[in-house]
Amino acid sequence: MTGGGPRSDPEFVKARDVLRTTVFPRAAAFALIVAACSVGPPGPGVDIDHAMSHVAVLAATPRRHDTAQSAAAFEYIREQLAAAGVMAEPLPVGRVELPEIVVFGEQIRLPHLFMESHDQNLIARFGPPGNALLVMAHYDTVQDSPGAVDNAAAVAILIELARVLHDHAPPQPVLLAFTASEEMGLLGAEALADQIGDHVAFAISLDLIGGTGRLTLNGAGELIGVAEMRWLAEAADRAGVEVSGPPVHRVISRMLPQAERSDHGAFTRRGIRAVHFYDRGQDGEWIDVAYHSERDVLARVDRSSVEETARLVRALTAVAPPAHDGDGYWLPFATNTVVPRWILLVCELALVALAVVSLVLLALDRRKRQPTPGSGLCVGFACYAFAAAITIFATPIFATPHTWMTAPLLRTELGQALILLGILGLATRGVRRFAPWIGRARYLAVALAWSLLIGSALLVVGAAELAWIWLVPAGFIAVAPKLGRAAPIAILATLFPAICALRPNQLREAAWNEFLPPSVPLAAIITALAICTVATAAWYIRGLRLGPLGTLVLAMGSALAVVAGVALLV
Repeated sequence: MTGGGPRSDPEFVKARDVLRTTVFPRAAAFALIVAACSVGPPGPGVDIDHAMSHVAVLAATPRRHDTAQSAAAFEYIREQLAAAGVMAEPLPVGRVELPEIVVFGEQIRLPHLFMESHDQNLIARFGPPGNALLVMAHYDTVQDSPGAVDNAAAVAILIELARVLHDHAPPQPVLLAFTASEEMGLLGAEALADQIGDHVAFAISLDLIGGTGRLTLNGAGELIGVAEMRWLAEAADRAGVEVSGPPVHRVISRMLPQAERSDHGAFTRRGIRAVHFYDRGQDGEWIDVAYHSERDVLARVDRSSVEETARLVRALTAVAPPAHDGDGYWLPFATNTVVPRWILLVCELALVALAVVSLVLLALDRRKRQPTPGSGLCVGFACYAFAAAITIFATPIFATPHTWMTAPLLRTELGQALILLGILGLATRGVRRFAPWIGRARYLAVALAWSLLIGSALLVVGAAELAWIWLVPAGFIAVAPKLGRAAPIAILATLFPAICALRPNQLREAAWNEFLPPSVPLAAIITALAICTVATAAWYIRGLRLGPLGTLVLAMGSALAVVAGVALLV
Protein backbone atom coordinates (compact mmCIF):
# COMPACT_ATOMS: atom_id res chain seq x y z
CA MET A 1 0.00 0.00 0.00
CA THR A 2 1.31 3.43 -0.88
CA GLY A 3 0.87 6.55 1.19
CA GLY A 4 -0.07 10.09 0.16
CA GLY A 5 -3.34 11.76 -0.83
CA PRO A 6 -6.32 10.36 -2.74
CA ARG A 7 -5.58 8.64 -6.04
CA SER A 8 -6.33 10.67 -9.16
CA ASP A 9 -5.11 8.53 -12.06
CA PRO A 10 -7.74 8.33 -14.87
CA GLU A 11 -8.39 4.58 -14.63
CA PHE A 12 -9.05 4.78 -10.90
CA VAL A 13 -11.35 7.79 -11.29
CA LYS A 14 -13.28 6.00 -14.05
CA ALA A 15 -13.68 2.86 -11.95
CA ARG A 16 -14.77 4.89 -8.95
CA ASP A 17 -17.40 6.77 -10.97
CA VAL A 18 -18.79 3.49 -12.31
CA LEU A 19 -19.12 2.19 -8.75
CA ARG A 20 -20.79 5.39 -7.55
CA THR A 21 -23.21 5.83 -10.43
CA THR A 22 -24.03 2.25 -11.37
CA VAL A 23 -22.91 -0.53 -9.06
CA PHE A 24 -23.66 1.00 -5.65
CA PRO A 25 -27.16 2.29 -6.52
CA ARG A 26 -28.11 -1.03 -8.11
CA ALA A 27 -26.71 -2.95 -5.17
CA ALA A 28 -28.62 -0.70 -2.77
CA ALA A 29 -31.83 -1.17 -4.77
CA PHE A 30 -31.27 -4.92 -4.81
CA ALA A 31 -30.69 -4.89 -1.05
CA LEU A 32 -33.95 -2.98 -0.53
CA ILE A 33 -35.85 -5.47 -2.69
CA VAL A 34 -34.36 -8.40 -0.80
CA ALA A 35 -35.19 -6.73 2.54
CA ALA A 36 -38.79 -6.22 1.42
CA CYS A 37 -39.17 -9.82 0.28
CA SER A 38 -37.57 -11.71 3.16
CA VAL A 39 -37.74 -12.03 6.92
CA GLY A 40 -35.06 -12.37 9.53
CA PRO A 41 -34.00 -15.56 11.28
CA PRO A 42 -36.50 -17.20 13.67
CA GLY A 43 -36.76 -15.43 17.00
CA PRO A 44 -37.40 -17.01 20.41
CA GLY A 45 -40.75 -18.69 20.94
CA VAL A 46 -42.21 -21.13 23.44
CA ASP A 47 -41.83 -24.83 24.16
CA ILE A 48 -43.69 -26.16 21.14
CA ASP A 49 -43.80 -29.74 22.44
CA HIS A 50 -45.59 -28.60 25.59
CA ALA A 51 -47.88 -26.41 23.50
CA MET A 52 -48.91 -29.30 21.25
CA SER A 53 -49.59 -31.46 24.30
CA HIS A 54 -52.00 -28.77 25.56
CA VAL A 55 -53.75 -28.80 22.19
CA ALA A 56 -54.18 -32.57 22.43
CA VAL A 57 -55.77 -32.31 25.88
CA LEU A 58 -58.07 -29.38 25.08
CA ALA A 59 -59.19 -30.71 21.69
CA ALA A 60 -60.11 -34.11 23.07
CA THR A 61 -63.72 -32.99 23.48
CA PRO A 62 -66.02 -30.11 22.47
CA ARG A 63 -66.10 -27.21 24.96
CA ARG A 64 -69.43 -25.49 24.40
CA HIS A 65 -70.00 -22.65 26.84
CA ASP A 66 -71.64 -23.36 30.21
CA THR A 67 -70.96 -27.09 30.03
CA ALA A 68 -68.89 -29.43 32.16
CA GLN A 69 -66.36 -29.58 29.31
CA SER A 70 -65.85 -25.79 29.19
CA ALA A 71 -65.47 -25.74 32.99
CA ALA A 72 -62.91 -28.55 32.74
CA ALA A 73 -60.97 -26.58 30.11
CA PHE A 74 -60.94 -23.55 32.42
CA GLU A 75 -59.59 -25.66 35.29
CA TYR A 76 -56.95 -27.24 33.05
CA ILE A 77 -55.68 -23.80 32.00
CA ARG A 78 -55.59 -22.57 35.61
CA GLU A 79 -53.74 -25.72 36.76
CA GLN A 80 -51.14 -25.38 34.01
CA LEU A 81 -50.54 -21.74 34.90
CA ALA A 82 -50.25 -22.57 38.60
CA ALA A 83 -47.75 -25.34 37.82
CA ALA A 84 -45.62 -22.72 36.06
CA GLY A 85 -45.83 -20.43 39.09
CA VAL A 86 -48.26 -18.01 37.42
CA MET A 87 -51.04 -16.59 39.56
CA ALA A 88 -54.13 -16.12 37.41
CA GLU A 89 -57.24 -14.17 38.32
CA PRO A 90 -60.70 -15.47 37.35
CA LEU A 91 -63.18 -12.81 36.28
CA PRO A 92 -66.90 -13.59 35.96
CA VAL A 93 -68.68 -13.00 32.68
CA GLY A 94 -72.24 -12.91 33.99
CA ARG A 95 -75.03 -11.10 32.17
CA VAL A 96 -73.79 -9.11 29.18
CA GLU A 97 -75.58 -6.64 26.94
CA LEU A 98 -74.44 -7.30 23.38
CA PRO A 99 -74.14 -4.26 21.09
CA GLU A 100 -76.45 -3.70 18.17
CA ILE A 101 -74.84 -4.56 14.82
CA VAL A 102 -75.95 -2.75 11.66
CA VAL A 103 -74.19 -3.48 8.36
CA PHE A 104 -75.01 -1.21 5.39
CA GLY A 105 -78.34 -0.35 6.95
CA GLU A 106 -79.31 -3.96 7.64
CA GLN A 107 -79.79 -4.83 11.30
CA ILE A 108 -77.72 -7.96 11.95
CA ARG A 109 -78.24 -7.96 15.73
CA LEU A 110 -81.00 -6.21 17.66
CA PRO A 111 -80.26 -3.63 20.37
CA HIS A 112 -80.66 -4.41 24.06
CA LEU A 113 -79.88 -8.09 23.60
CA PHE A 114 -78.78 -9.65 26.88
CA MET A 115 -77.04 -13.01 27.26
CA GLU A 116 -75.55 -14.72 30.28
CA SER A 117 -72.57 -17.03 30.78
CA HIS A 118 -71.57 -18.89 33.92
CA ASP A 119 -68.07 -19.55 32.57
CA GLN A 120 -65.24 -17.26 33.63
CA ASN A 121 -62.43 -15.38 31.98
CA LEU A 122 -58.94 -16.00 33.33
CA ILE A 123 -56.24 -13.32 33.22
CA ALA A 124 -52.56 -13.29 34.19
CA ARG A 125 -50.46 -10.15 34.66
CA PHE A 126 -46.78 -9.68 33.88
CA GLY A 127 -44.24 -6.86 33.86
CA PRO A 128 -44.46 -3.42 35.46
CA PRO A 129 -47.75 -1.69 36.30
CA GLY A 130 -49.47 0.49 33.72
CA ASN A 131 -51.70 0.23 30.67
CA ALA A 132 -50.95 -3.17 29.21
CA LEU A 133 -50.66 -5.11 25.99
CA LEU A 134 -53.51 -7.62 26.17
CA VAL A 135 -53.29 -10.94 24.29
CA MET A 136 -56.46 -13.07 24.24
CA ALA A 137 -57.50 -16.57 23.19
CA HIS A 138 -60.97 -18.03 23.76
CA TYR A 139 -61.19 -21.55 25.17
CA ASP A 140 -64.80 -22.43 24.25
CA THR A 141 -66.06 -24.08 21.05
CA VAL A 142 -69.30 -24.45 19.16
CA GLN A 143 -71.40 -27.51 19.88
CA ASP A 144 -69.93 -30.85 18.69
CA SER A 145 -66.63 -29.31 17.52
CA PRO A 146 -63.35 -30.32 19.25
CA GLY A 147 -62.02 -26.89 18.28
CA ALA A 148 -58.36 -27.74 17.70
CA VAL A 149 -57.71 -24.83 15.32
CA ASP A 150 -60.64 -22.85 16.74
CA ASN A 151 -59.17 -22.30 19.28
CA ALA A 152 -57.16 -24.81 21.34
CA ALA A 153 -53.89 -24.01 19.54
CA ALA A 154 -54.08 -20.33 20.50
CA VAL A 155 -54.87 -21.22 24.13
CA ALA A 156 -51.86 -23.54 24.17
CA ILE A 157 -49.61 -20.73 22.94
CA LEU A 158 -50.74 -18.44 25.75
CA ILE A 159 -50.23 -21.12 28.41
CA GLU A 160 -46.63 -21.58 27.32
CA LEU A 161 -46.10 -17.85 26.83
CA ALA A 162 -47.21 -17.32 30.44
CA ARG A 163 -44.46 -19.70 31.52
CA VAL A 164 -41.88 -17.68 29.53
CA LEU A 165 -43.09 -14.31 30.84
CA HIS A 166 -43.05 -15.61 34.42
CA ASP A 167 -39.41 -16.65 34.08
CA HIS A 168 -38.38 -13.60 32.01
CA ALA A 169 -40.47 -10.59 32.98
CA PRO A 170 -41.35 -8.40 29.96
CA PRO A 171 -40.22 -4.75 29.90
CA GLN A 172 -43.81 -3.60 29.42
CA PRO A 173 -47.10 -4.47 31.16
CA VAL A 174 -48.64 -7.58 29.59
CA LEU A 175 -51.99 -9.25 30.23
CA LEU A 176 -52.79 -12.73 28.97
CA ALA A 177 -56.51 -13.53 28.92
CA PHE A 178 -58.29 -16.82 28.34
CA THR A 179 -61.78 -15.73 27.39
CA ALA A 180 -65.08 -17.56 27.77
CA SER A 181 -68.12 -17.83 25.53
CA GLU A 182 -66.60 -16.24 22.43
CA GLU A 183 -68.76 -18.40 20.19
CA MET A 184 -71.92 -16.96 21.79
CA GLY A 185 -71.25 -13.42 20.60
CA LEU A 186 -67.91 -12.52 22.25
CA LEU A 187 -69.55 -12.61 25.69
CA GLY A 188 -66.30 -13.09 27.60
CA ALA A 189 -64.48 -10.36 25.67
CA GLU A 190 -67.39 -7.93 26.05
CA ALA A 191 -67.34 -8.46 29.82
CA LEU A 192 -63.55 -8.20 29.92
CA ALA A 193 -63.55 -4.95 27.93
CA ASP A 194 -65.99 -3.45 30.43
CA GLN A 195 -63.93 -4.65 33.39
CA ILE A 196 -60.35 -3.80 32.34
CA GLY A 197 -60.66 -1.79 29.10
CA ASP A 198 -59.41 1.41 30.73
CA HIS A 199 -56.12 -0.34 31.52
CA VAL A 200 -55.49 -1.78 28.04
CA ALA A 201 -53.16 0.03 25.65
CA PHE A 202 -53.51 -2.48 22.83
CA ALA A 203 -55.44 -5.75 22.47
CA ILE A 204 -54.63 -8.77 20.30
CA SER A 205 -56.91 -11.72 19.66
CA LEU A 206 -55.47 -15.07 18.58
CA ASP A 207 -58.18 -17.05 16.86
CA LEU A 208 -58.10 -19.80 14.19
CA ILE A 209 -54.44 -20.55 14.83
CA GLY A 210 -52.75 -23.67 13.49
CA GLY A 211 -54.02 -23.80 9.93
CA THR A 212 -51.63 -24.29 7.03
CA GLY A 213 -52.43 -20.88 5.53
CA ARG A 214 -50.35 -17.73 6.01
CA LEU A 215 -50.41 -15.90 9.33
CA THR A 216 -52.68 -12.96 8.62
CA LEU A 217 -53.43 -9.58 10.19
CA ASN A 218 -57.14 -8.87 10.49
CA GLY A 219 -59.20 -6.22 12.25
CA ALA A 220 -56.81 -3.31 11.61
CA GLY A 221 -59.45 -0.58 11.37
CA GLU A 222 -59.18 3.18 11.64
CA LEU A 223 -57.74 2.98 15.17
CA ILE A 224 -54.65 1.25 13.79
CA GLY A 225 -52.24 3.69 12.13
CA VAL A 226 -48.82 3.57 10.53
CA ALA A 227 -46.99 3.49 13.88
CA GLU A 228 -48.98 0.51 15.16
CA MET A 229 -48.66 -1.36 11.87
CA ARG A 230 -44.91 -0.83 11.79
CA TRP A 231 -44.71 -2.08 15.38
CA LEU A 232 -46.50 -5.25 14.31
CA ALA A 233 -44.33 -5.61 11.19
CA GLU A 234 -41.08 -5.05 13.10
CA ALA A 235 -42.10 -7.68 15.65
CA ALA A 236 -42.76 -10.09 12.79
CA ASP A 237 -39.29 -9.38 11.40
CA ARG A 238 -37.67 -10.01 14.80
CA ALA A 239 -39.62 -13.24 15.10
CA GLY A 240 -38.67 -14.39 11.61
CA VAL A 241 -42.34 -14.59 10.62
CA GLU A 242 -44.01 -13.41 7.42
CA VAL A 243 -47.36 -11.78 8.13
CA SER A 244 -49.90 -11.10 5.42
CA GLY A 245 -51.97 -7.91 5.54
CA PRO A 246 -54.64 -8.37 2.83
CA PRO A 247 -55.98 -4.99 1.57
CA VAL A 248 -59.55 -6.29 1.50
CA HIS A 249 -59.30 -7.16 5.23
CA ARG A 250 -58.21 -3.61 6.02
CA VAL A 251 -61.05 -2.11 4.00
CA ILE A 252 -63.67 -4.26 5.71
CA SER A 253 -62.26 -3.46 9.16
CA ARG A 254 -62.24 0.27 8.39
CA MET A 255 -65.78 0.30 7.00
CA LEU A 256 -67.41 -2.29 9.31
CA PRO A 257 -65.65 -2.21 12.70
CA GLN A 258 -68.93 -3.18 14.37
CA ALA A 259 -68.92 -6.49 12.53
CA GLU A 260 -65.59 -7.86 13.82
CA ARG A 261 -66.16 -11.49 14.76
CA SER A 262 -63.30 -12.27 17.13
CA ASP A 263 -62.58 -11.08 20.68
CA HIS A 264 -60.69 -7.98 19.51
CA GLY A 265 -64.02 -6.60 18.26
CA ALA A 266 -65.25 -5.96 21.80
CA PHE A 267 -62.30 -3.61 22.34
CA THR A 268 -62.44 -1.97 18.90
CA ARG A 269 -66.07 -1.02 19.51
CA ARG A 270 -64.99 0.79 22.70
CA GLY A 271 -62.30 2.81 20.93
CA ILE A 272 -59.42 0.62 22.18
CA ARG A 273 -56.80 -0.31 19.60
CA ALA A 274 -57.10 -4.01 18.77
CA VAL A 275 -56.27 -6.50 16.02
CA HIS A 276 -56.71 -10.18 15.27
CA PHE A 277 -54.15 -12.70 14.02
CA TYR A 278 -55.20 -15.95 12.35
CA ASP A 279 -53.88 -18.53 9.90
CA ARG A 280 -55.71 -17.83 6.66
CA GLY A 281 -57.08 -21.13 5.50
CA GLN A 282 -56.14 -24.76 5.21
CA ASP A 283 -55.15 -27.23 2.48
CA GLY A 284 -54.31 -24.54 -0.08
CA GLU A 285 -57.59 -22.63 0.39
CA TRP A 286 -58.09 -19.29 2.11
CA ILE A 287 -60.86 -20.88 4.16
CA ASP A 288 -60.92 -23.86 6.51
CA VAL A 289 -63.89 -26.04 5.62
CA ALA A 290 -63.54 -27.86 8.96
CA TYR A 291 -64.34 -24.58 10.76
CA HIS A 292 -67.08 -24.99 13.38
CA SER A 293 -67.45 -28.70 12.65
CA GLU A 294 -66.61 -32.06 14.19
CA ARG A 295 -63.64 -32.26 11.78
CA ASP A 296 -61.67 -29.52 13.59
CA VAL A 297 -59.40 -32.08 15.24
CA LEU A 298 -55.80 -32.28 16.43
CA ALA A 299 -54.57 -33.83 13.17
CA ARG A 300 -55.44 -30.60 11.32
CA VAL A 301 -53.19 -28.43 13.52
CA ASP A 302 -49.96 -27.51 11.75
CA ARG A 303 -47.10 -27.50 14.26
CA SER A 304 -45.01 -24.97 12.33
CA SER A 305 -47.93 -22.51 12.19
CA VAL A 306 -48.36 -22.73 15.97
CA GLU A 307 -44.64 -22.16 16.42
CA GLU A 308 -44.69 -19.11 14.11
CA THR A 309 -47.53 -17.46 15.98
CA ALA A 310 -45.85 -18.10 19.31
CA ARG A 311 -42.66 -16.40 18.08
CA LEU A 312 -44.62 -13.40 16.85
CA VAL A 313 -46.55 -12.94 20.11
CA ARG A 314 -43.40 -13.28 22.18
CA ALA A 315 -41.72 -10.61 20.02
CA LEU A 316 -44.71 -8.30 20.54
CA THR A 317 -44.43 -8.59 24.32
CA ALA A 318 -40.81 -7.39 24.16
CA VAL A 319 -41.59 -3.88 22.85
CA ALA A 320 -44.43 -1.63 24.01
CA PRO A 321 -46.98 -0.52 21.41
CA PRO A 322 -46.30 3.02 20.15
CA ALA A 323 -48.54 6.06 20.32
CA HIS A 324 -50.97 6.43 17.43
CA ASP A 325 -49.38 8.34 14.55
CA GLY A 326 -50.97 8.84 11.13
CA ASP A 327 -52.36 6.11 8.93
CA GLY A 328 -50.58 3.22 7.25
CA TYR A 329 -50.78 0.74 4.40
CA TRP A 330 -49.46 -2.81 4.70
CA LEU A 331 -47.96 -3.51 1.26
CA PRO A 332 -49.55 -6.67 -0.20
CA PHE A 333 -46.58 -7.74 -2.37
CA ALA A 334 -43.76 -7.16 0.11
CA THR A 335 -42.86 -8.84 3.38
CA ASN A 336 -43.78 -7.06 6.63
CA THR A 337 -43.53 -3.67 4.90
CA VAL A 338 -45.67 -0.69 5.92
CA VAL A 339 -45.78 2.74 4.28
CA PRO A 340 -47.74 5.88 5.22
CA ARG A 341 -51.19 5.75 3.68
CA TRP A 342 -50.80 9.26 2.25
CA ILE A 343 -48.27 7.87 -0.24
CA LEU A 344 -50.92 5.50 -1.56
CA LEU A 345 -53.46 8.32 -1.76
CA VAL A 346 -51.08 10.64 -3.62
CA CYS A 347 -50.26 7.93 -6.17
CA GLU A 348 -53.93 7.15 -6.69
CA LEU A 349 -54.90 10.80 -7.08
CA ALA A 350 -52.12 11.19 -9.66
CA LEU A 351 -53.58 8.26 -11.61
CA VAL A 352 -57.04 9.82 -11.39
CA ALA A 353 -55.67 13.11 -12.76
CA LEU A 354 -53.90 11.30 -15.60
CA ALA A 355 -57.10 9.44 -16.53
CA VAL A 356 -59.23 12.61 -16.43
CA VAL A 357 -56.77 14.55 -18.60
CA SER A 358 -56.68 11.68 -21.09
CA LEU A 359 -60.47 11.59 -21.28
CA VAL A 360 -60.56 15.33 -21.95
CA LEU A 361 -57.93 15.00 -24.69
CA LEU A 362 -59.87 12.14 -26.28
CA ALA A 363 -63.02 14.29 -26.29
CA LEU A 364 -61.20 17.28 -27.81
CA ASP A 365 -59.60 15.09 -30.45
CA ARG A 366 -63.00 13.69 -31.41
CA ARG A 367 -64.38 17.20 -31.95
CA LYS A 368 -61.58 17.96 -34.40
CA ARG A 369 -62.34 14.90 -36.51
CA GLN A 370 -65.04 14.84 -39.20
CA PRO A 371 -67.85 12.55 -38.05
CA THR A 372 -68.33 9.40 -40.14
CA PRO A 373 -71.75 7.76 -40.69
CA GLY A 374 -72.20 4.51 -38.78
CA SER A 375 -73.51 3.00 -35.58
CA GLY A 376 -70.19 2.84 -33.74
CA LEU A 377 -70.36 2.44 -30.02
CA CYS A 378 -74.04 1.48 -29.93
CA VAL A 379 -73.26 -1.62 -31.98
CA GLY A 380 -70.47 -2.52 -29.60
CA PHE A 381 -72.76 -2.21 -26.57
CA ALA A 382 -75.45 -4.29 -28.25
CA CYS A 383 -73.00 -7.05 -29.19
CA TYR A 384 -71.55 -7.13 -25.69
CA ALA A 385 -74.99 -7.21 -24.05
CA PHE A 386 -75.98 -10.08 -26.36
CA ALA A 387 -72.81 -12.05 -25.53
CA ALA A 388 -73.22 -11.39 -21.81
CA ALA A 389 -76.84 -12.55 -21.83
CA ILE A 390 -75.97 -15.78 -23.64
CA THR A 391 -73.09 -16.44 -21.24
CA ILE A 392 -75.16 -15.80 -18.11
CA PHE A 393 -78.30 -17.66 -19.08
CA ALA A 394 -77.08 -20.38 -21.44
CA THR A 395 -73.86 -21.68 -19.85
CA PRO A 396 -75.73 -23.65 -17.13
CA ILE A 397 -77.04 -25.83 -19.98
CA PHE A 398 -73.54 -27.20 -20.52
CA ALA A 399 -72.61 -27.83 -16.89
CA THR A 400 -74.16 -28.88 -13.62
CA PRO A 401 -74.93 -25.75 -11.56
CA HIS A 402 -71.96 -25.19 -9.28
CA THR A 403 -71.52 -23.91 -5.79
CA TRP A 404 -68.68 -21.64 -4.74
CA MET A 405 -67.18 -24.27 -2.45
CA THR A 406 -67.11 -27.39 -4.62
CA ALA A 407 -66.83 -26.34 -8.28
CA PRO A 408 -63.59 -26.64 -10.26
CA LEU A 409 -63.76 -22.87 -10.22
CA LEU A 410 -60.81 -21.88 -12.41
CA ARG A 411 -61.97 -24.19 -15.21
CA THR A 412 -65.48 -22.79 -14.93
CA GLU A 413 -64.18 -19.21 -15.08
CA LEU A 414 -62.06 -19.90 -18.15
CA GLY A 415 -64.93 -21.69 -19.88
CA GLN A 416 -67.40 -18.89 -19.35
CA ALA A 417 -64.84 -16.22 -20.34
CA LEU A 418 -64.12 -18.04 -23.61
CA ILE A 419 -67.82 -18.32 -24.37
CA LEU A 420 -68.31 -14.61 -23.68
CA LEU A 421 -65.43 -13.57 -25.93
CA GLY A 422 -66.30 -16.07 -28.65
CA ILE A 423 -69.95 -15.02 -28.92
CA LEU A 424 -68.90 -11.35 -28.83
CA GLY A 425 -66.49 -11.91 -31.69
CA LEU A 426 -69.07 -13.75 -33.79
CA ALA A 427 -71.68 -11.06 -33.07
CA THR A 428 -69.36 -8.29 -34.24
CA ARG A 429 -68.62 -10.20 -37.46
CA GLY A 430 -72.34 -10.62 -38.06
CA VAL A 431 -73.38 -6.98 -37.67
CA ARG A 432 -70.51 -5.39 -39.57
CA ARG A 433 -72.28 -6.08 -42.88
CA PHE A 434 -75.04 -3.57 -42.20
CA ALA A 435 -73.68 -1.46 -39.29
CA PRO A 436 -70.11 -0.24 -39.96
CA TRP A 437 -67.96 0.16 -36.86
CA ILE A 438 -66.61 3.66 -36.31
CA GLY A 439 -65.15 5.77 -33.53
CA ARG A 440 -62.12 3.71 -32.52
CA ALA A 441 -61.14 6.16 -29.76
CA ARG A 442 -64.59 5.84 -28.18
CA TYR A 443 -63.78 2.30 -27.08
CA LEU A 444 -60.63 3.49 -25.36
CA ALA A 445 -62.68 6.22 -23.68
CA VAL A 446 -65.18 3.61 -22.44
CA ALA A 447 -62.38 1.47 -20.97
CA LEU A 448 -60.79 4.48 -19.33
CA ALA A 449 -64.07 5.82 -17.95
CA TRP A 450 -65.09 2.40 -16.56
CA SER A 451 -61.85 1.81 -14.68
CA LEU A 452 -61.74 5.44 -13.53
CA LEU A 453 -65.34 5.25 -12.29
CA ILE A 454 -64.75 2.15 -10.17
CA GLY A 455 -61.38 3.31 -8.84
CA SER A 456 -62.71 6.77 -7.95
CA ALA A 457 -65.79 5.28 -6.28
CA LEU A 458 -63.56 3.12 -4.09
CA LEU A 459 -61.50 6.19 -3.19
CA VAL A 460 -64.61 8.18 -2.26
CA VAL A 461 -65.96 5.48 0.07
CA GLY A 462 -62.59 5.20 1.83
CA ALA A 463 -61.33 2.00 0.18
CA ALA A 464 -58.03 3.40 -1.08
CA GLU A 465 -56.44 0.02 -0.29
CA LEU A 466 -58.45 -1.42 -3.21
CA ALA A 467 -58.81 1.60 -5.51
CA TRP A 468 -55.35 1.21 -7.03
CA ILE A 469 -56.35 -2.18 -8.46
CA TRP A 470 -58.54 -0.25 -10.93
CA LEU A 471 -56.58 2.99 -11.17
CA VAL A 472 -53.31 1.35 -12.25
CA PRO A 473 -55.04 -0.13 -15.35
CA ALA A 474 -56.58 3.31 -15.94
CA GLY A 475 -53.08 4.75 -16.06
CA PHE A 476 -52.00 2.20 -18.67
CA ILE A 477 -55.12 2.84 -20.75
CA ALA A 478 -54.48 6.59 -20.57
CA VAL A 479 -51.03 6.21 -22.14
CA ALA A 480 -51.98 3.39 -24.52
CA PRO A 481 -52.03 5.67 -27.64
CA LYS A 482 -48.41 6.61 -26.89
CA LEU A 483 -47.19 3.03 -26.49
CA GLY A 484 -47.14 2.20 -30.21
CA ARG A 485 -46.36 -1.47 -30.74
CA ALA A 486 -46.34 -1.98 -26.98
CA ALA A 487 -50.04 -1.08 -26.76
CA PRO A 488 -51.02 -4.71 -25.86
CA ILE A 489 -49.42 -4.00 -22.47
CA ALA A 490 -52.46 -1.84 -21.72
CA ILE A 491 -54.76 -4.77 -22.53
CA LEU A 492 -52.80 -7.00 -20.15
CA ALA A 493 -53.00 -4.31 -17.45
CA THR A 494 -56.80 -4.29 -17.67
CA LEU A 495 -56.82 -7.97 -16.70
CA PHE A 496 -55.44 -7.15 -13.25
CA PRO A 497 -58.79 -6.40 -11.51
CA ALA A 498 -60.27 -9.61 -12.93
CA ILE A 499 -57.27 -11.65 -11.81
CA CYS A 500 -57.59 -10.23 -8.29
CA ALA A 501 -61.35 -10.64 -8.02
CA LEU A 502 -61.72 -13.97 -9.80
CA ARG A 503 -59.00 -15.88 -8.01
CA PRO A 504 -60.79 -19.05 -6.87
CA ASN A 505 -59.48 -18.63 -3.31
CA GLN A 506 -60.72 -15.04 -3.24
CA LEU A 507 -64.19 -15.95 -4.51
CA ARG A 508 -64.58 -18.84 -2.09
CA GLU A 509 -63.42 -16.70 0.84
CA ALA A 510 -65.87 -13.93 -0.09
CA ALA A 511 -68.72 -16.43 -0.35
CA TRP A 512 -67.66 -18.23 2.85
CA ASN A 513 -67.76 -14.94 4.78
CA GLU A 514 -71.12 -14.03 3.21
CA PHE A 515 -69.86 -10.98 1.32
CA LEU A 516 -70.74 -12.63 -1.99
CA PRO A 517 -73.95 -14.68 -2.23
CA PRO A 518 -73.30 -18.05 -3.91
CA SER A 519 -76.50 -17.48 -5.91
CA VAL A 520 -74.85 -14.67 -7.91
CA PRO A 521 -74.11 -16.06 -11.41
CA LEU A 522 -70.38 -16.35 -11.93
CA ALA A 523 -70.84 -15.26 -15.54
CA ALA A 524 -72.37 -11.96 -14.36
CA ILE A 525 -69.21 -11.19 -12.37
CA ILE A 526 -67.01 -12.14 -15.33
CA THR A 527 -68.92 -9.94 -17.78
CA ALA A 528 -68.76 -6.93 -15.45
CA LEU A 529 -65.01 -7.34 -14.94
CA ALA A 530 -64.36 -7.92 -18.66
CA ILE A 531 -65.82 -4.61 -19.89
CA CYS A 532 -62.54 -2.72 -19.52
CA THR A 533 -60.47 -5.44 -21.21
CA VAL A 534 -62.90 -5.91 -24.10
CA ALA A 535 -63.17 -2.17 -24.76
CA THR A 536 -59.38 -1.74 -24.76
CA ALA A 537 -58.96 -4.75 -27.03
CA ALA A 538 -61.63 -3.36 -29.39
CA TRP A 539 -59.70 -0.08 -29.62
CA TYR A 540 -56.50 -1.96 -30.42
CA ILE A 541 -58.03 -4.37 -32.97
CA ARG A 542 -59.80 -1.51 -34.77
CA GLY A 543 -56.39 0.06 -35.33
CA LEU A 544 -54.92 -3.04 -36.98
CA ARG A 545 -56.96 -2.83 -40.20
CA LEU A 546 -57.26 -6.59 -40.41
CA GLY A 547 -58.67 -6.89 -43.92
CA PRO A 548 -60.62 -9.91 -45.25
CA LEU A 549 -58.08 -12.50 -44.07
CA GLY A 550 -57.90 -11.01 -40.59
CA THR A 551 -61.69 -10.91 -40.39
CA LEU A 552 -61.86 -14.59 -41.32
CA VAL A 553 -59.23 -15.50 -38.74
CA LEU A 554 -61.10 -13.49 -36.07
CA ALA A 555 -64.38 -15.23 -36.91
CA MET A 556 -62.80 -18.69 -36.81
CA GLY A 557 -60.98 -17.90 -33.58
CA SER A 558 -64.23 -16.73 -32.00
CA ALA A 559 -65.99 -19.93 -33.00
CA LEU A 560 -63.17 -22.04 -31.61
CA ALA A 561 -63.32 -20.04 -28.34
CA VAL A 562 -66.99 -20.94 -27.93
CA VAL A 563 -66.26 -24.61 -28.59
CA ALA A 564 -63.35 -24.58 -26.12
CA GLY A 565 -65.46 -22.83 -23.50
CA VAL A 566 -68.25 -25.36 -23.79
CA ALA A 567 -65.72 -28.19 -23.59
CA LEU A 568 -64.31 -26.79 -20.34
CA LEU A 569 -67.78 -26.51 -18.81
CA VAL A 570 -69.06 -29.95 -19.77
